Amino acid sequence: MTPLGPIRKPVAQTIAVLSVSSAEEDHFHLQDIFSSPGRTLYPDVAFTMTAKSTIAAAKGALQRGRISIVMCEHDLSQGSWKELLDFVERLPAPPPVIVTSRVADERMWAEVLNLGGYDVLARPFNSEEVIRTVTSAWSLWQHRSQVQMRAESSQRVGGNAA
Repeated sequence: MTPLGPIRKPVAQTIAVLSVSSAEEDHFHLQDIFSSPGRTLYPDVAFTMTAKSTIAAAKGALQRGRISIVMCEHDLSQGSWKELLDFVERLPAPPPVIVTSRVADERMWAEVLNLGGYDVLARPFNSEEVIRTVTSAWSLWQHRSQVQMRAESSQRVGGNAA
């Protein structure tokens, strides 16, 4: 502790979460979870969150910036989580999509996984489960991104040798 407050370690990486929900309270609750100190599984990782209420706005955010994780409400008032998942899968480094719902059951979970989603989270949110699920999805995304970068690098090197 210093006279100016606690000493904070520098953040090495950031998990950029896109929250897509027509329920404003979802955004507030997630922001509270992500902004609470000490809630990551990795000490050098922090969270940022962008909140959007429509699929169109979410697509714009995905095109503009590097998003690590997408959390999308199952029952959006405009559009469908399936439409967003289809859009995400066509991105160069597609982030995992986590579907949120008040009625998260085995049937929904199976549908989300079978269509290519990462997981389903029940609302109201459990802080520890949100952090665990988002961090696990981010680890997968990081791994896929690194594999993709290595493959692209190998293709460039191999293509130059020919």
